[in-house]
This record gives sequence, C-alpha cells and structure tokens, in this order.
Amino acid sequence: MNDRSKTPAISRRTVVTGAGALALTACLPDVGRAQGPTQAPACTAAGGAACGKPENALIAPPERSSDPDRRRLEVAIDAVYGYYDLDGRPVALRGYDGGPRPVTLRVRAGDTLALDLANRLPMGPTPAAATAGGHGHGNGHGHHGAPADIPGMSGLNVPHGFNLTNMHVHGLHVSPKRPSDYVLLTVEPGRTEHYSYAIPPNHPCGLNFYHAHHHGSVALQVASGMAGALIVEGKVDAIKEIAACKDVVMLLQSLPVDERGQLEDYRTLDVGTQVYINGQRNPSICMKRGEVQRWRLVNATHDRFLTLKLREHGFTALGYDGNPLERTEPADTIFLAPGNRAEVLVKATDKPGLYPLDGGSNFGVAYGTIGTVSVTEEQCAMKLYEGPLVSYADDFDGHLKPIADDEIVTGRRVGFGQIGTLPSWTWTIDGKPFAADEKGFTAKLDTAEEWVLTNQTNDPHPFHIHINPFQVLEASGLPVPVPAGRWLDTITIPPHGHVRLRTRYRDFDGPFVFHCHTLAHEDQGMMRLITVEA
Repeated sequence: MNDRSKTPAISRRTVVTGAGALALTACLPDVGRAQGPTQAPACTAAGGAACGKPENALIAPPERSSDPDRRRLEVAIDAVYGYYDLDGRPVALRGYDGGPRPVTLRVRAGDTLALDLANRLPMGPTPAAATAGGHGHGNGHGHHGAPADIPGMSGLNVPHGFNLTNMHVHGLHVSPKRPSDYVLLTVEPGRTEHYSYAIPPNHPCGLNFYHAHHHGSVALQVASGMAGALIVEGKVDAIKEIAACKDVVMLLQSLPVDERGQLEDYRTLDVGTQVYINGQRNPSICMKRGEVQRWRLVNATHDRFLTLKLREHGFTALGYDGNPLERTEPADTIFLAPGNRAEVLVKATDKPGLYPLDGGSNFGVAYGTIGTVSVTEEQCAMKLYEGPLVSYADDFDGHLKPIADDEIVTGRRVGFGQIGTLPSWTWTIDGKPFAADEKGFTAKLDTAEEWVLTNQTNDPHPFHIHINPFQVLEASGLPVPVPAGRWLDTITIPPHGHVRLRTRYRDFDGPFVFHCHTLAHEDQGMMRLITVEA
C-alpha cells in the first residue's frame, strides 16, 4: 500500500482522531481518464424525451442471475479504482468493477452464490502513522496500515488500511464461517478470496446488499461506492401484478470527493450532504401516467439518515431489510438509516409533470431533492397491488414467526457510547471499543433472546447485527414510527433513546459481529463480537 498518513479534522459526523487519512495520490493514474462504456438509460424511447437530457435519466446497474438449473450464481467482482465522471467532474474512487453502479445479484432460496472478490487496489510501501498532533513521523506498523496508538484510542480503532478489504452480504441468513460471511478476514491487494454462500431453502425473499467490511476501512470504501444490491427472489416476485412492474434498483450513495475528485482521507467524508442514486445526482426516474413501478431502495451511504417522500405520490410497502411484509402497507414516507432497505410500489399520477423525491431532514441534516420522477404524457394503466404477500406462520419454515415469551432464554442490555475527550475519543459498546481478540457475547444455537439497546450519546446509531434478523418490540423517537412486530436487521437508536427487540439464533453457529452502521463509528470502535455455540 502507498498510504501516507494525514491527520483528519474533527467533525460531529466522523469524529476522526489521530491517524486515519491515508493518501494514495502518488499511485493513482490521471483522474481525468475517461470512463468506460455505460449502460443505456433505463427510460424507454417513448418516455426519454420527456425526462430531460438522456444522460440524466436513471441508469440501472447491470444484473446477474443464478442459473435455474444449477441453482448457482458464479460471479467475479474486482475491488479497483474507477475513473469516471460524477456529476460532471472526473473522479477516482474505489469501487467494484470500475464504475459507480456495482452489479445487482439475483438468487433464490436454496441457491449457492459463489463470489470471487479480487482486491486489485494498489499495494505500496508501509504507511507512515500520524500522531495526535497531526505530524507524520514514518513509524508505521506493518503492511496492514495500522497506525500508531493514540492516547485514548487503540490502533485497531483508528481508521486505517484503506486498500484492505473483504465482503459482507448484509441481510443474508447464511453461515458466518469461512468461506461464507466471515468478516474478520483481510483480503490484501493482489489477493482473491473465494466466497461461497449456501442460501437456505427457507430463506425469506427480499432486498439485501453486499459491501466492503474490513474494520478500519469500511466507511471510506462504502462511501466510495463499494456496495451493490443482492436480491433473494421468491413468493412476492411471483404475484402477477407485482411481476408486471418495472423493477428499479436504486443504490443511495454518498460519493464525497475533495477538490481533486478523490476520497483518500477521512476529512472528505464530511464534504457536503449529497445523496446520489446509482452514481447520479438528481436523476430523472421516468414513469408513464398510471404506471406502477417496483422500487428497490438501498441506503448504501456511510452516514445519511433519509426520510423519503415523493411529492403528490405515496408508497405501497412490500418489505423492509430483506424481510417481506405479510400484507402490503401504505406509507407516505420511508425512513432509511444507513444499511436499511425498502421495497415499495409506486403508482404514477395521471398528471404529467416533474415530482421531486426528497431525502428529508433528520438529526440536523437536510438532504433536499435526490431524484425527480418525470411522468410522461403516455398512459399505461396498471393496477396497484394491495393485499397479502406471505404468511409468517406458513412460509420460510417459521423463520419470521413472532418470537414468543417462552422462547426467550436470556435478556441483554447493550449500551452505545463513547469514551475519552476530544480530540481523542472513540466509540464504544458497553464502554469498550472493538477488540478482535475479545470473546464478546456468547449465545446458544436454537435459542432466542431479548435485547434492550440504549444510546448514551448525542448522535443516532443504526444498530445492525449479522446473520439473524430481529423483531422490533419497541422503538420510539424515530422520524417514521416502526410498528411492533416488524422484522429488520438494522434499526436506529435515537440520541439518548432506546430500542427493544428479540432475535433467534437459527441454523448457524460461529462468530459474527454487531455494530453501528454509521460506518465511521464502526471503524472507530462501535462494534462487538458475538459467538453462537452449537
């Protein structure tokens, strides 16, 4: 790695201290290098003219689907620098396969996803470590890029190793052991990791995503665009009225860059509050009058809390966080914290025109218009499906059945906080920052637990746990209420608030993690291990 440390500035959002700004400018080719071929606009020829300039029409990510006969999807993904135009300016950003729209993966329950992740990011000399005072002294600690210790912080929890990576399949209920969803490994530059995810036959159908998850580099890599949609198709997809809808994948992304068009230092994570959709700023989402589309929304940002509202339109929700609802639900707004996903139907008004999709205003940050629906003159009368989707009692082998009182074997109270004082604090869970060699929590396979999550800080913390989803019992103080009984894998604990939930440990033993999905917080210590024992 050619990581040269700089000292990041302190901000409320990233709160980076000490080393952590690892510049790679010297090993980057010219940022102005042209982008390769892009996909054709998603709009049809009939609707394209009404959607403004063709290049502003929403571009769909490419897709790969599993072979229905082999029940297998084999895909190779390269972690590599992409050189392309972002909102009219040339950029150089880490990503998957060289562009801002990573491939959408489609599988079905019972399939195997064989994913080869090749780290083709540059490898350079040992990075220098910066001191808390901000002056690098060249005393790096090995090719993993771990910076020197800073009072109040351990080197592991100072952002580092920005070209080290791995893969997490966020939302999939699969084994946490290698070669499956084991996120405690490091894929170094020049290496390829061969992942194999055996998706259970009883897996719920819904929208998940895959993204980088190497502790220390997660925020910077995901903010750069290292995240793509991962769809498990099933019963909901077979409903005739839903199957007739155009399927629109929308990756909501951060993509902050400095004046050079790069993201090489944690200070840049705080540049602006923009939200891109599929690598585009405020794209046109083309719809005919009366058309119904299925939107698959992934909050793949590193720290944006979005409340989506579409002017003069509503949403019909199909599911959240990869878990289908039992029946459709009407919704005026959709709240998506970092890591959340939502699947909704949208029926276009009969009045042609432009309708802003607003990102809302949450926790002191306003996002404004992130996309614009362009309703064309052409009519396409479609029925908006409203009705049953799945049965939690009968489908998925009881995977989403409500967790009864008599299933609970223990309770936990888990506190999200911080220790130290500026400029040297770190984020914690139960008063401790992440330690790779800690035992962490232990639980028993085929049991269920009830957790109370408390937030002792002034910042919201989206709690995410790997492998098993959870059922929300109580959540207050959120921009959009979460009803009791909702199955999620990510939920926001509001400042000085709490959340109560239940989770089952089904099918898989082994170690995995839970953490804050404000990814700068995770990189700086807000993550813990949990091991399910057989």
